[in-house]
Amino acid sequence: MNSRYLAIALKIISLLLISGFSASLAVAGLYFLYQFSGNAWYVNMFDRIAASFGEAINFYTAEFFNLINILFFIGTIAIFLLMGHRYIHYFVKIEKDVEQMVNGQLTQRVEVKGNHELSQLATQVNQLVEKLEQTVHEERIAEQSKTELITNVSHDLRTPLTSIIGYLDLIERDQYKDEVTLRYYTDIAYEKTKQMNTMVNDLFEYIRTKNPKLILNKESINLKEVIKQMTSHYYLQMSEAGLDCRLHLPDEDVMLSVDGEKLSRVFENIIGNAIKYGSDAPFIDITLHQSVDWTEVDIRNYGEPIAESDLPNIFERFYRVDSSRSKDTGGSGLGLAIAKNIVELHEGNIHVTSDQAGTAFTVKLPNE
Repeated sequence: MNSRYLAIALKIISLLLISGFSASLAVAGLYFLYQFSGNAWYVNMFDRIAASFGEAINFYTAEFFNLINILFFIGTIAIFLLMGHRYIHYFVKIEKDVEQMVNGQLTQRVEVKGNHELSQLATQVNQLVEKLEQTVHEERIAEQSKTELITNVSHDLRTPLTSIIGYLDLIERDQYKDEVTLRYYTDIAYEKTKQMNTMVNDLFEYIRTKNPKLILNKESINLKEVIKQMTSHYYLQMSEAGLDCRLHLPDEDVMLSVDGEKLSRVFENIIGNAIKYGSDAPFIDITLHQSVDWTEVDIRNYGEPIAESDLPNIFERFYRVDSSRSKDTGGSGLGLAIAKNIVELHEGNIHVTSDQAGTAFTVKLPNE
């Protein structure tokens, strides 16, 4: 037995002794109350109670210190310790395990023994520590994610900013031959500025849509008409890229309660990518299908497929696919990440498949 075990055992024994002493005082109090009471209606009751307690008190005061009663008292304590040993020992073990957890050893767990109050306590402590460990892990990921975000933003903004400063410096020092060269320098600086503006706006939108508490301005819209409007909006860009958009829409209207502005951003990003990376083939197919529980929009292009190794990361922020698909499109690298955030805010999901038969982005939204 260690000192902690003995301390707990002595406390329990002390409580038992104090309880017994308190009970004796209560009996004595009742007896003296009876002696000084003059109310006849409960005298007989006190007579009976006092007689019984009086006999007990006389017995213990007269015989308590004889050898038999001393042995009985010691035996009672010994039996109590024998019966309570495993509970006290288990309590001390729980206390030690919890102390290790408090000192930062979150991998430590309390051993669960039996099926009683202490084992239930051990289970609850383990659950609490698991939740704490999960919270710490999520905080570490969030901190790492924030650091990566700052690093990526700094890197992506540095390139156009360097170009802008370089060309403006040439203009400031009159390092150009003629007005044509001057116009060339200013055009480049202007385009790089627009690129930076796109990056900053997309970054703001990404952070905003990453917030799970963002309130959506939902209204009932006809998704069929939204898709028609989107394809009309991109008609000129598709024509310049030599692409023809083929729509596969149901005859009936497809009504959904969604945030139309944000959902339009999803389709803008996906169709924009389809135009950039699907110009090797003549078509972009957009298919709308509604079932009992879900509505699906499939946007497919037939350009060079995405490498299988890139598919799991395609919706990660700032992720670029391999060099065979990396073109100087001026994008921020956040478009698909923003699309994913918006779809998830609508409690839907988005996924991509890509092979020689085409690259398809599928948006799946619940019917409310």
